[in-house]
Amino acid sequence: MGKTNFAISTAAVALIVVLVVAAIVGVILLTRTPSISSSTSSQTGTSVISSVRRSYTLVVIRNAPTNDMDPRETSSIDIVQNVYQTLTYIAPNGTVEPLLATNWSYNPNKTIWTFTLRQGVTFHDGTPFNSTAVVDSIDNIVQFGEGDAPDVWSGLVSVSAQGPYTVVIKWAYPANVAFIVGSAYAAFIFSPNVWKVAHVAPGNNTGLHQWFSQFHDDGTGPYEILSNQSSVQTGVTLVAYPKYWGGWKSDQFKKVIVKFVSNTATAVDLLTSGQVNQTGLNGQFQYVPQLLSAGDQVVPAKSFAAIWILFNTKHPLLNQSAVRRALLAAINYQQVLSQAYYGYGSLFSGGINPGKPFYSNETPSYPPTGNITLAKQILKSIGITGGLNVTWTLTYSLGSPFLGTAAQVLATDWAPLGVKLNIQGLPFNQLAKKAGYYNATTGQVFSPGPLSYAYSSQAQDILLLNWVGAINDPYLVINELFAIQPAPYQNDILFNWAYWTNQTFTQLLQKAHIDEALNPQLAQQEYNTLNLMLYQAAPGWPLFAEETVYAFGPHVGGFVSNPYYGFSYPFWYQMYYKG
Repeated sequence: MGKTNFAISTAAVALIVVLVVAAIVGVILLTRTPSISSSTSSQTGTSVISSVRRSYTLVVIRNAPTNDMDPRETSSIDIVQNVYQTLTYIAPNGTVEPLLATNWSYNPNKTIWTFTLRQGVTFHDGTPFNSTAVVDSIDNIVQFGEGDAPDVWSGLVSVSAQGPYTVVIKWAYPANVAFIVGSAYAAFIFSPNVWKVAHVAPGNNTGLHQWFSQFHDDGTGPYEILSNQSSVQTGVTLVAYPKYWGGWKSDQFKKVIVKFVSNTATAVDLLTSGQVNQTGLNGQFQYVPQLLSAGDQVVPAKSFAAIWILFNTKHPLLNQSAVRRALLAAINYQQVLSQAYYGYGSLFSGGINPGKPFYSNETPSYPPTGNITLAKQILKSIGITGGLNVTWTLTYSLGSPFLGTAAQVLATDWAPLGVKLNIQGLPFNQLAKKAGYYNATTGQVFSPGPLSYAYSSQAQDILLLNWVGAINDPYLVINELFAIQPAPYQNDILFNWAYWTNQTFTQLLQKAHIDEALNPQLAQQEYNTLNLMLYQAAPGWPLFAEETVYAFGPHVGGFVSNPYYGFSYPFWYQMYYKG
């Protein structure tokens, strides 16, 4: 997880392009000197190149539009993390470093944490950053309660100001709170003056959400959003905040233009023609030789994302663990990698990605190439001998089109078991709504919905999910996907889209989370037990761990691969133009 950028050969390239919870990949593009003559470039493309080279503008391509700019619950982390900041920053090696907080201390049992704040920082509206801003932001994020907030702040007891530049955070159990407040989601600090700036009454969370969604911002980050140049149809423009506390160097990108290009072939053509400087491949790795031959950099970035298969544990037949284990035993995982991901990625077992603390390679695994005989034996053990004879709906996000290919592999693998799949791709917000992560009263997607919905025929049967945790504590992904949610959400659907309600599992997971801070050796044993429980109950399972891959042109430098932020999304402030 180092900070080295490198180019790779065709034989060595390891590519998996992944999408955020919103199933959107943010990819960075800087227009550069064309590799073809101006006579073969479009007039628009040539004009952009000239302007970009003079002003050091970074052009960013997303594969889908977004208007989700609320820092309290956004899934557009690739943009928002460059506009807002957290109290701490998690370095690529996992070290917690100062950001808006300069230092911190804690009591012996790690439940009371005191943070000293950075002075001389201002928000984009000019308001000074201080302890009031931190307290107001955290309190409002928790009150708003959307997105990842219920998981990130599940242990919060209180946050209080002890002077203008000191904040005390009390936690319900021992935890590394300095790590938590550096989370990629639901931990951003925004101005306490935002209500006045937005012309919204204090506490009117719906009104503030609408203001953020109109491409307004009020953070401390290096970039501001130019709302008058932004449109959900065309893109988003960011410009350097001139009073940014970190300062600016001449070769940094003072403007970032986020454009929406959904077609991978078009994006690749823009890169190889010299009109842009980076694109993603959305799993279409056949373009790699073309990119490398054009002299572009292909940079794999480690992430803690994974592809998960989740079963609706409340639906008929799928509510039996033996049926779920039979389905998992029949999957040819290697074929999924080969056919859907061109062989790039790695298989793993259990709930913790390789590279994270408490990962164990001792977790039992299903046959890597599938075993139909074993699958039928498992079904026979519960009296099913003539096949399942069912048709199930398998859903996935259209933002991850390669998951559709993976679904086709599953359909082939499960056909001998009498399973037919109705494969359905949906935009991620519709996927969340179908999963029941939806408030029918307010119409708000990514909002807790009643667990009773899982029993309905409208809920999905099987889901393929590309997932990374808001914080990279090994506990969080397991908690989000498989645990009973903390009060007051214990009877609600958040991200627990397998709808599994195992109280013993949840209680042991909470204990392991506490023991991470106080007794790591015991925590390792507990996580091993949790992995075994997942294997035996099979509410879901990882198909593989993945990497994010960026293809840069020759004039982009400074990209830092950091798995602790989304899908290793770049911090544009760290990057620079190189001649």
